[in-house]
Amino acid sequence: SKMKRSTISEVAKLAGVSRATVSKVFNNDEKISKKTRDKVLEIAKKLNYQPSAIARSLRNKKSKAIGLMLPNITNPFFPQVVRGVEEVALENNYVVIFCSFEEQFQKESQYFQLLDNRWIDGIIFSGVTGDKEEKEYIQNIQKRGIPIVFIDRGIEGHFSNLVAIDNEEATFKGTRYLIELGHKRIGFVNGPGEVKLFAKRLEGYKRALQESGLEFDKDLVVEGKQNPGVAEQAVKQFLSQKKPPTAIFATSDLVAIALLREVQNRGLGVPEDISIMGFDNVPLASLTSPSLTTVAQPIYKMGVEATKLLIDHIEKKETTKRKIILDTELVIRESTAKVEN
Repeated sequence: SKMKRSTISEVAKLAGVSRATVSKVFNNDEKISKKTRDKVLEIAKKLNYQPSAIARSLRNKKSKAIGLMLPNITNPFFPQVVRGVEEVALENNYVVIFCSFEEQFQKESQYFQLLDNRWIDGIIFSGVTGDKEEKEYIQNIQKRGIPIVFIDRGIEGHFSNLVAIDNEEATFKGTRYLIELGHKRIGFVNGPGEVKLFAKRLEGYKRALQESGLEFDKDLVVEGKQNPGVAEQAVKQFLSQKKPPTAIFATSDLVAIALLREVQNRGLGVPEDISIMGFDNVPLASLTSPSLTTVAQPIYKMGVEATKLLIDHIEKKETTKRKIILDTELVIRESTAKVEN
């Protein structure tokens, strides 16, 4: 049988204190003596009294809830972010309200309205689309004093709390490794160029070529939505060239894994005929055959750091906006090899 929830009056009566005192105990009012606090808590426990979180949050103006906005959950990058966010949230007794907007602004704006009405304490936002309406929404939320932390990328021309990597440096590192293996023609499969994050990744690729005295060839670059479809298009484009690339660097493991399959389906060997490198280091990357060489992002850690920063802002331990840049590292596996002359 379910125990009946007791009321605040019953607790007050048995403890011999006023209802206001019981309320103060549950709101952690420092003015209440330890003796009174212990007594009230003991009786509350006996009576199975749980103050309603909503009633409490109306008084405290804290809902202990944070919204997590993600573009999609099909990309294995994002579940890793979620793990990091949830872990820190739980340690601090926050509940996470999860919204995946599948990169559709209409869905995203519905979520924004929901989050807005739910007295959410703060928002973690990964995968900003850069949409004009999206920008307005975010600015409105910030105007209302609700802290936001961005993961991966913030809003253009807007200084905000951000947890990210140095995207230019990351692809520079990856491309330079392929060049060290003797590759001179390297295909580059990137996300949409108008997104600043991907523009930075293209810059890193170009800088590595330039520093090694290699020519940049725009026919070796394919840009598009980061889904497996872009891999098919890239392999077609690359293999029809007079001098096909001997290596392909994709700025997402998901795309790199699709490339691996496309290349193998055409009877070519990886890495014997073509080396393939990914980006992210999602858990799947170590399980493909051959396993995937990739530039690892500290994805889980990004979730952790973003949540710590957000909670510090919610609880006013931090008032200035901060940018946290985390390191990437090259994880060398089986899908890349020296060029066979």
